[in-house]
Amino acid sequence: MELLQLRKFCHAARSGSFARTAEYFGVPPSDISQTVRRLEEELGVQLFDRHPNAVTLNGRGAIFAQRVQQSLLTLEGAVTSVTDDGESGEVHLCVNCNRRVVMTAVEQFHRRWPNVNLRTRTLCDPTEEGFDLIISAEDASLEHYHRQKLLSEQLAIAISAEGPHAGWNGDLRQLETAPFVTIGEKSSMYRLTHQLCGEAGFIPRVAIQSDDPYYVRKCVELGLGVALVPLFSWQGQFGSEVILHPLPGQLRDTWIYMAPGRYLPLCARRFRDLLMEHCATARKE
Repeated sequence: MELLQLRKFCHAARSGSFARTAEYFGVPPSDISQTVRRLEEELGVQLFDRHPNAVTLNGRGAIFAQRVQQSLLTLEGAVTSVTDDGESGEVHLCVNCNRRVVMTAVEQFHRRWPNVNLRTRTLCDPTEEGFDLIISAEDASLEHYHRQKLLSEQLAIAISAEGPHAGWNGDLRQLETAPFVTIGEKSSMYRLTHQLCGEAGFIPRVAIQSDDPYYVRKCVELGLGVALVPLFSWQGQFGSEVILHPLPGQLRDTWIYMAPGRYLPLCARRFRDLLMEHCATARKE
């Protein structure tokens, strides 16, 4: 068995797609199929069940994938730890919420440790290979990850003072016919918008949806819709023409997730601590 062969297998096991694994490694799909087939022949067992247009990891494959993934993480951690001085290297970040807060911390970190490279991706699958730290709201796919709470912030409804709902009295049911503006479907705010409206007895009419927070805020300012927003993360981001109505008892918790068994480089630990310190300081101001 070869390390690259095992890495390809583990990626295919997580993604459930030879095509996506081939795209990740920059090889033809046939390469992944042949790699897995050789591995199965060497082990003498079938790891995937083949279907006309899909592959599914079977029971034996799931056990093997879990053990191999743990071994790869241990090996990669051992290699990294030998030269880990914290003054160089890379920190791979998945930022699925609190982007403005995180990027402020990135700027501060880079000034203190200019030789450390920070790689960020937003609104992506947090279970993809390679993330040192994942900043996300509650995520069922990360239930087995280690985590530390980063923020707990109150939610509010943002409404244009010049729009038709400017006189809203705080009852969500009165917004049943209102157009909503929200971040994309992969975001926590999209999920929370539907959750809170559902608890009020209706499905929100999402009129405008964008992965760009600036565009969401601009649409609210222009009176094109109302939006559910986190108060701390978006404080000071709206113009004076927007009214923020806090929702008592409604909070969004943000966590820093870390993959179990994965070696966390010193530079990543330093960034995690700086981010937490930045949030704690900012909350007091």
